[in-house]
Amino acid sequence: MGSMQVPKIYYGSRTHKQIEQVIREFKKTAYSDKPMTILSSREHTCIQNCPQGKSKTQLCNDLHDVTKNTTGRCNYNTDKSKYTMSHEVMYAQGLETPWDIEDLVLFGKEKNACPYFGARGLMPHSDIIFCPYNYLLDPIIRDTMQLTLKNDIVIIDEAHNIESICRDVSSADFREDNIGEAIEDCKYNFNQTNDSATYECIKQYLEDMAKLICDQILPTPENVNAEVTSECWTGDQTWSMFKINGLAEKRFQEFCLASSNAISIYNQMKEDQQTGVDRDKENTSANDMKKQKKKPAITFVTKRLLEELVMALNLIQNPTFCKDYRCTISQNFHWDAKHKVENNSWIPAQGGQRLRSLKFMCMNSAIIFGQMAKNTRCVILASGTLSPTSTFESELGTKFIHKLSANHVVPKEQVYVRGIPRGPKGTILKATYNNVQALPFKDDLGQLVLEVCQAVPHGVLCFFSSYTMMDNQTQRWKETGTWNEIERCKHIVTEPRRNNDLDEIMSEFREVIKDTSERPAACGITGALLFAVFRGKVAEGIDFSDNEARAVLTIGIPYAVQSDPNVKLKREYNDQNRNKGLLPGGEWYSVQAYRALNQALGRCIRHRNDWGAILLVDERLLTSYSASYLPKWIREMRQNGSNYNLKEELKAFVSRQQINDKERAAK
Repeated sequence: MGSMQVPKIYYGSRTHKQIEQVIREFKKTAYSDKPMTILSSREHTCIQNCPQGKSKTQLCNDLHDVTKNTTGRCNYNTDKSKYTMSHEVMYAQGLETPWDIEDLVLFGKEKNACPYFGARGLMPHSDIIFCPYNYLLDPIIRDTMQLTLKNDIVIIDEAHNIESICRDVSSADFREDNIGEAIEDCKYNFNQTNDSATYECIKQYLEDMAKLICDQILPTPENVNAEVTSECWTGDQTWSMFKINGLAEKRFQEFCLASSNAISIYNQMKEDQQTGVDRDKENTSANDMKKQKKKPAITFVTKRLLEELVMALNLIQNPTFCKDYRCTISQNFHWDAKHKVENNSWIPAQGGQRLRSLKFMCMNSAIIFGQMAKNTRCVILASGTLSPTSTFESELGTKFIHKLSANHVVPKEQVYVRGIPRGPKGTILKATYNNVQALPFKDDLGQLVLEVCQAVPHGVLCFFSSYTMMDNQTQRWKETGTWNEIERCKHIVTEPRRNNDLDEIMSEFREVIKDTSERPAACGITGALLFAVFRGKVAEGIDFSDNEARAVLTIGIPYAVQSDPNVKLKREYNDQNRNKGLLPGGEWYSVQAYRALNQALGRCIRHRNDWGAILLVDERLLTSYSASYLPKWIREMRQNGSNYNLKEELKAFVSRQQINDKERAAK
């Protein structure tokens, strides 16, 4: 009997920051000496000096793109660096497991070795592999990274968004400028190689597809920024349209074969470049290398487009999945639009422009999840806010034999949870679209936020259903003077719409918390108030512990916009496919809203000795219907009763917790 192969463990989380937190906890376990690696993006691990205006991903792809780099590849990704980035050498040089991404990057800089490819090279000899979970779910990334997952264990942490992530991965969007760039790429290769049939086949197919997209009659947009769309088709209806335009059957098979050939040529050229440059550098001058004839191959951008297009078209014409897709042709304004210039290269169009896209929208999460899970030994989904769990089995098409809803590690006495149905002046707080426009709602909500900030020291988080609602409420508070009153006790910061600006805002917030944790500022400020939105970066991916979040207010129930095409189509799809065990569209819609709410609620309590107040502001959240959608620990810890003095109860709660903190510190 042959020996049983020990499975690898793949631990996927949502963001690199969350992986850093997992590594910190992993160090405390009995398994911390096991060989491991972390797969991460180039943005986090590339050590090249990146020119302004170019991302590290773009730079790395350019340096490794066989069509752009004739003088040698990245000087950090060499045979020598591959030897340096081995478990044995890293351990001997002082980098012991488990290390995090920052440790690896520092080591790479010291040794002039690429951390990005080094981490990938460690996979075959690692027992535990940490990565963002799109590496596990996206079949194109899995193939690129050579992750088979066969008989391995997959753990997906922060799995509350797994349904929408799977639908996003199996959806695709093909914009006319990206198609045009790929066409020009194939034209160039057609003129540079003896294998002209491959590139001619791809070029003609993409040209005919671009014509199909541009020939579709669309409504006239109301303004330059308005999106307009064609009618919506199912996958099989779209495939019928491809048949009518001569893009199906034999023609599609020829395109798939040509794409596979072009991608193989690209991969071979890349491999030849990577294995040959180190050998040749010692014996070949830079000038001689420049003179070497550049071998033709598609660019990385074209390769990715072909991979996504082949996958999308195979899925919409597959009898098993064709009804699970909705497809449309849209036109919208894009600031990152590209246009062709004289030398047939594509550069950003200044000021942006309107472009058409062919969109494939997947309605069935099980397509991608099933592909990932089918070969694994087991899959574990974990999150502090998986509730409500009713959609997971139906949406993912998988039976989960074992389900565990654990109690919170924090004692009930350290958490104050209350549903807030009315404001300090008695106004009913029911955050429906019409109600939140009313001045009494805005004014009493402002008074509620003020009272919480006066009663609770340090950090306070307040979540709104959208940026528009947040702006409307806070604008009214500025007009009435409530904003100024809040500023007398809290430094106010607001979650930015652009993710690039978030780090600066969070640094500002945390600096105030740090400065005021020992004692209030001379001006009386006791901490900071952070206004944020459900489903944003603050609600989903940032850890707030101890004084960073002593109270969380959630305003309303974050139902998605019903007119959003993706939401509308998904609700209709669920209603049409009840026979698959899917929840009715309306029920699915509610589950998504409460899951976003629950995720925001979880920002407050992060470890056993933490404490804080959680206030669910909306009359509807006091009903038994809403309670069934809330996490078990929220239901069990919630204060009951309609007669209460919120401000005085919060002050008493804070006082008890501060005494407990002093007693713990004295032990």
